[in-house]
Order: sequence, then C-alpha cells, then structure tokens
Amino acid sequence: MDEVISIDSLYNDEHVPEELYVLVQNNLVDQLTDRLDSLTHSIEYLTAVSWHGEEKLSLLMIAALNGYEEIVRILFAHCQPQYQIELKGRVAVSEGNLIGGMTALQCACYRAHFTLAKTLIDIGGADVNNDNDDLIGYPLLIQASKNNRLDIVRFLIENGYSDINKTQSNDQDRCTALIWAAFKGYTTMIEYLLEKGADINYSCKSSKVLAPTPITFAVLRGNVNAVRLLCDADADTSAKFTDGRTLLMVAADNKYFDVIEFLLNRSVCTIDELELSACSLVTVSSSIKQLHQALELLALAIKYRVSTQTLKICIQPILAYDYHQECQSVDELDAIKDDRDRMWIEIALIRERILLPRHDSSFMRSLQDRGDLLVSRGEFEKCLQLWIHAFYLYQNMEMSTYLHPFVWLFCKMITENHQISIDEFLKACYLVFESSQIKSDDETIGNALCLVIIATKITKSEDRVLIIQWISKLCRLNLVTQQGKTLLHLCVDNSLNEALNWRRDDILPHIRFPNKSALQLLLTCAHHWLDLDAAERIDGSTALHLACQQSNEPTIIKCLVNAGAHIDCVNLYGETPIDCTKNESMITFLASKLFPHRLKCLCARLIADKRLKIHHHDQLTFQLNKFIVLHDHRRAEYNC
Repeated sequence: MDEVISIDSLYNDEHVPEELYVLVQNNLVDQLTDRLDSLTHSIEYLTAVSWHGEEKLSLLMIAALNGYEEIVRILFAHCQPQYQIELKGRVAVSEGNLIGGMTALQCACYRAHFTLAKTLIDIGGADVNNDNDDLIGYPLLIQASKNNRLDIVRFLIENGYSDINKTQSNDQDRCTALIWAAFKGYTTMIEYLLEKGADINYSCKSSKVLAPTPITFAVLRGNVNAVRLLCDADADTSAKFTDGRTLLMVAADNKYFDVIEFLLNRSVCTIDELELSACSLVTVSSSIKQLHQALELLALAIKYRVSTQTLKICIQPILAYDYHQECQSVDELDAIKDDRDRMWIEIALIRERILLPRHDSSFMRSLQDRGDLLVSRGEFEKCLQLWIHAFYLYQNMEMSTYLHPFVWLFCKMITENHQISIDEFLKACYLVFESSQIKSDDETIGNALCLVIIATKITKSEDRVLIIQWISKLCRLNLVTQQGKTLLHLCVDNSLNEALNWRRDDILPHIRFPNKSALQLLLTCAHHWLDLDAAERIDGSTALHLACQQSNEPTIIKCLVNAGAHIDCVNLYGETPIDCTKNESMITFLASKLFPHRLKCLCARLIADKRLKIHHHDQLTFQLNKFIVLHDHRRAEYNC
C-alpha cells in the first residue's frame, strides 16, 4: 500500500459496513480479503471508529480483542499500520467495565492476547506509552500495575517493551509501576517488580508526602502485607508526609492497627512514638470521638508494653496535674475515656515523660492552651499551678522563660473580682529570682515591675511583711535595662505604655505609667537598696529628671524628693530636674527644697568646677566620682 492517507481520517466516524464487522468478528480470513480487495473505499473503513452497541471500535480493535493475528496482518496489508494502530475507541474489557480511549494494543493486552500484542508492537509500531481516556497520562505498564494485571506487566518487561523504573506516569506525580502496586496493596505484583529490579525507594512527585516512596503509599492505604514486603526488601522507613507525620503517625491516624503492630515489631518505630502519635490526636478542644481514638492507640501501647515487658518510668504526681499518674492498664484507661480533663492530663503526662528528656518543647504549647481554657472556666488557681510548672519545664530544657503570662493572669483575676491568694501570687513573683530570669533584659525588668504594680492592688495589711520581703530582694538585684533605666526610672516613664499596647487586653486597665502606687511601694519597702540618683545612659537623666519631664502628678515628684533624690543633679545636657519641668508649682516646690544647700553637694560642684583631681588609690573613688559627675554642669561638653 503506497497510497498516502490524510491523518484527519484516523478518527473519522464513517459507518463501517456491517458485513466487514461480521467478517472480522468471525475470523473469516478469505472472505475478508476478497471483500477488502473489492471495496473502493476500504482504507476509509479501516481507519474508521464506529459504534457497535456500547462499544466504539475499529476493525483492528475487533481483531485485537479476539486475538485474530491473521486478520490483523490482512488489515495491515490493506492499510499502513501507522494509520490504524493508534485509533482509539470505547471497549468492554470485562463485563460491565467499559474503558474509553483504548488502542488495539491495549485491547489485545487486556484480553491477554500477547502473541498478537507482540505483532502490533513489532510490525505495527504500537506505542506502549500511549494512554487512554480513562487513564490519561498512564502508559500501558502503569495502567497494568494499577489494575493488578501481572500478565501484562510480565509481557511488557520481559520482552523489553517497558523499563521498570524509567516508565512513569505522564502526569505531575510521575509514578512508577511499583508505586501503584504498593498503593493498591498488590503483593504478588510487588514481589514481581522487586524481583525485576524496581527501585524500592523511588520518590515520585506527589504533593501528599515529602518522600513519596512505595512504602509511604502502602502505609497510607493500610496495606500491611505490602508494607511487610517492602520492609523485607530494605525500604527506607524514615520518609515523612508533607505535614510532618511519620509512617507510624499516619497509621495511627487511620487506626491501621495491624500496620502499627508490624512497625513496632520490626523496630521501624518505638512504643514512645506510638504514644506520641496517640497524643497528637488530642487537643483542648478534642471531641469525645477523638479522645476514644487516642485511647485505642494508648491501649495498644500498654498491651505491647506488657507483651514485651517494656516498663515506663512515670513522673511523680504534682499539683499541676491534680496529682494524677499515668494509667498502667487498659482498665484504667477505659475508666477515664469520657473525662475530658483527665484525658488531657493523661496526654500531658505522656508527652512530658517522653519529650522533656529530649529537650523537645513541642508539647509546651498545649500547656499554654490548657491554661487559657482553665481561665475561661474561672479556674484561675489551676491555671497558675500549670503555668508555674510550665515555667520550670522551660528552665529544665534550658530555654527562655517568661513572666508575662502571670502578669496577664493576675490582671484577669482582678478584672473578674477573683480574690488572689498572697501565697499563690508570691509563687509567681519569686520566679523572678530563678536562674533563667536573673538577667537585666527589658522584658524581665518590665514584668517584675508589673508584678509590683499588681501587688499594690491586692496587698492587705496582714500580707505586707511578705510583700516587703519580696520587693527588698527584688531591689537588691539592681536590675537595669539596656538603656540604663532602673525600676524607679520605669515607674515614672510614660513611654512604657506603648509596650503595654501589645499585651493582652486585660492588662491595660490595671497597669499604666507613670505609676505612683508602685513608686511609693518601692520607696517604702526597699529604700536602702535603691539608687535614687542612678542615671540612664542616653540622656544621663535620673528618675527625678524623667518625672519632671513627663509626669503630670506632683505627688510622684514629691515622693522622689522626699525620699532623698538629688534636686541639683544634672543630666548630660547640664540640666537639673528644675530645668526639665514647666510646671510653675513644681518649680517652686523644687526650689524650696534646695535651701539650705547640702554641704556635700556644694563640695561636689566645687570639685567639678575647679577640675580638682581625686586620688585613684582611694577606695571611694568610684562613688565619689559618680557623685561629682552628677553635679557637673559641663558634662555635655566632654560627653560629646
């Protein structure tokens, strides 16, 4: 056949004469040959795809479906194979199973006519990578693996028509035959593919897993026998899913208990990991159903511990967890299954036991969330105990600790008119002295001052001694911010209000600056430990300077002056507190306190003015120099 046929005729819908269909269907070789020779339009009929009941077929497809190799050769003789071989139709590959877009090669393979299939490939040039309408992007090898057609897979691989690893789906996932076999759980197919050298750790492009290998898909579908085969072949079991879950966690989420047990027995995972997977199902807002799912996994863990005599070392009962301990038996677990609070404690105990030694702080967020829930229920004391415990956990893991949750909690209690026990309050206050908190950073000092302010609101006369003891100890730390501001500076500094705006709402009504009450409490409780004339670093201002610059409350200025703050100290600009205020009454008040002049101030000013030298070997040189500098009006000149 030398006649050239237009490619447009490949998919024509011209009706094929019924007699041709009957001749091919019944394998009437001689009659078909004679009839095709007599037809003037035989080529059009051979390149047509027409309906026959529910099926839409070409004559070549009919021959392929029936395995008529001689008929196929006759059809090739009357029309070049290239114009027939890739025609696509709709074929019933089995009863009730109609597939669209099937080629003659696919028809032959699905009906297991492999000798004919070989002819279609070798003589007709059939493309084994051509997909069909129902499996777009799936070459024949991938189709066969997906449909568990081991016979087709054998034919393609053993005749060298398809490469077991290079043949991949043409879609974005780029799956291999082994990926599909693992996903479907076709164990015989998996065994064969592995035997023929399929890449057991091939990673396709699926977006569901970070390392989408055969074993991850086998676990995803809960195919334990497939998982077993792949593990026996040394599959990499460290792959994780996109959301960070491990093989065990996926099996746990889907309650694939046989897969979980296998992973445990094969040491792919540990019993601790199983318990953590169960914990991951529980949050403060978990439903009863989710709690019960977690319990099933925890029960499995207990049974496995018993069977392997693997003991767990439980943490000691503590107040933060209502003195509960972990359940040691399935019966104990069953007894708490409908108690949300007790279930949360069980999960918290397990996480702390496992993760704390690893310094893994991932479980700490749940403690914060639990505290918020307790506050919403009005259980403030329980929240306080839980967050104090969380503070020590962070410290144990050598991580940063924070006091602002306690500041918010106490402010919330004040808002709700909930009585604050002085003993419980001081438990949080004394955390300031823990090793993770004794540092001069702005947040630590700010939170400490906030606790002082709260103390002014809750302290009763009978509690005063305890508060004095705490504040005295606090002031002895001599905490100073990065800008050199002391607690006294902060008490009178209204710029702190800006930082408070970022805090939780319940704080704002109770903590504002300048804060006269906190200043008075500090001056009363720890006068001997406070440096009233400490100068901050930027402007060299004392607390009295700041008070005169910012405060609209004369009582704040009077508190500092009456406590002994120097009125004649100068900042880096040579300004005294009087120079910093525009309030006429305050100017009059401060001026009245300058007389009579104190002798030591006069001496300091004289030494500064005359630039007299002080002997460096004198043990009081540092303090003397500091006092003298505070009275030196020319500080600004040499500070530049």
